[in-house]
Amino acid sequence: MKKSLLTLLSLGILANVQAQIRRPLGPPVNSPQFNEYAPSISANNKTMIFETDRAGEGKWELYYTTKNEKNKWTPPKPIVNINKVASENDLIGGPSISYDGKTLFFFSSFDGGQGDMDIYHSTWDGTDWSSPKPVGNNINTKAYEGFPSVSADGKTLYFIRDNFSKRKDKALCYTIWSSKKQEDGTWGVAEKLPAPINGDCEKSPRIMADNRTLIFSSVRKDGVGGFDLYQSFQEDDGTWATPVNLEYINTEEDDQFASVSAAGDLMYYYTAGDIYTVTIPDKYRKYKLVTVDGKVIDAITKQPIATKITSKSNNAKEKAISTVVDANGLFSMIYRVGSKYDLTTSPLNDYFPYRGSMDMSTAKETDNIEKNIELIPKKIPYQFQLLDKETKAILKDPKVKVMDVETKQLLDVKVEKEIATVTVEIGKQYKFAANALGYAFFSRAFKPDTADVFKDRLKKVPLAILKKDAVVQLQDITFETGKAELKPESNEELDRLVSLLEGNQTIKVEISAHTDDVGNDDSNLKLSEKRAKTVVDYLTTKGIKVDRMTAKGYGETQPLVPNDTDENKAKNRRVQFKIN
Repeated sequence: MKKSLLTLLSLGILANVQAQIRRPLGPPVNSPQFNEYAPSISANNKTMIFETDRAGEGKWELYYTTKNEKNKWTPPKPIVNINKVASENDLIGGPSISYDGKTLFFFSSFDGGQGDMDIYHSTWDGTDWSSPKPVGNNINTKAYEGFPSVSADGKTLYFIRDNFSKRKDKALCYTIWSSKKQEDGTWGVAEKLPAPINGDCEKSPRIMADNRTLIFSSVRKDGVGGFDLYQSFQEDDGTWATPVNLEYINTEEDDQFASVSAAGDLMYYYTAGDIYTVTIPDKYRKYKLVTVDGKVIDAITKQPIATKITSKSNNAKEKAISTVVDANGLFSMIYRVGSKYDLTTSPLNDYFPYRGSMDMSTAKETDNIEKNIELIPKKIPYQFQLLDKETKAILKDPKVKVMDVETKQLLDVKVEKEIATVTVEIGKQYKFAANALGYAFFSRAFKPDTADVFKDRLKKVPLAILKKDAVVQLQDITFETGKAELKPESNEELDRLVSLLEGNQTIKVEISAHTDDVGNDDSNLKLSEKRAKTVVDYLTTKGIKVDRMTAKGYGETQPLVPNDTDENKAKNRRVQFKIN
């Protein structure tokens, strides 16, 4: 059986490329003493998997090669986890690597299969290919199934099937079938492609990166020799156009095993025991394509994220493109040159959905485009470092509290190397308070937003040392408009001042109130005096002795900033204390 199978594969092509230049890949991929068959290329054109007999002893196995930083193919290596499953007389062939480079389909005569040849798949885990698994009984039968080809979107698997009942010109003939991936990830019941794809004798289909162009081998009346390569395009209504003879490559020999780059500009093929390439003429290319490689990562940690990317074209006739991104975060997407796309990611519990764009209007198919997608986490770390306000020296043993304004719950704050770290949720309101031994306290309200992800989130907080004439502005001290009555939200900050005075019994302070320039000077002065006294009265009710405090109103005489905007006027309306 091995000899007959090798006869199926030992097919040369392209004796005359009709003005198209063919180029052997050369070493280290091609070797003078071994055969290299049926190449399959990843979307980024950086990985090639092919079938070869270089293992010796009549074995046909799968090998892979990748491009190095100089864009040169590296010495091929065996795919051990697949090859080791084969017994002595098993054939492994017809590799088809998915466009995202994560799944490899192939056929083999492994023990325990459904028929003479079955289709299997293996997945890339970031370091190696997994042990092969059959694609399922909706595809594999007691007949012969081989030469799989998966669409760029991963939703359709094309392959050949036959029970060797038909023969034409002493060649084994097949029919081309396809199976759709189901919602549960399994492959659905296979269906035979209609005419004009299937005629009397077809073989080795390859679906192109646009998910609509199918190249396959066939024996037809307008052919040049035995098997010739043909190309058909699936129309918007789902029908297939009349296959076109690829005259630029077909010869009097059997022409098969074509694999086309994702950009659609270069065909890889087998002839005379080696792998060659030939440039595809523009007239055979309905669309020009470009590949975008990238990684989905956490915008802060840069760690990879598993998700699903969907690209929707501004061309209504172009179908949306989706790709599933695994835990390694890597993806390859194929776009039409000249189109623009809106990109989104699927919802994730810990991240905001990504919304971006991809403009291919000026792209070239030869471009090597790389684009990382950074997902913004819903929770982000904030850090605080306390400094001496005058010397800028880092303060030891910082005391930091962060409270969720809505729930009134204190968050867990961890201090390491004099830096306090807390995890906060974007869009929520928080209050921060800090102090250190011998220093005044500091407090602020803050609300994290998505822009903070791309900023330095280490906040350096200056604290005033507790010494004569040190001035500290109190936060969130509010009064009824035009009056001296404190609003309840002022209590939290005033209670911090109570704690400070209780912990430093020798300190005496001046409580001063200030206004903006709205109204007349005399009214503002009197209002500020009343407000300062109201604060002193509150502190007295909390047990602070009145002889330690002086109330002073300054009206509009000591503005921090010019009273030329509403924002500046709000800054000038304030209450502060000074150590006497």
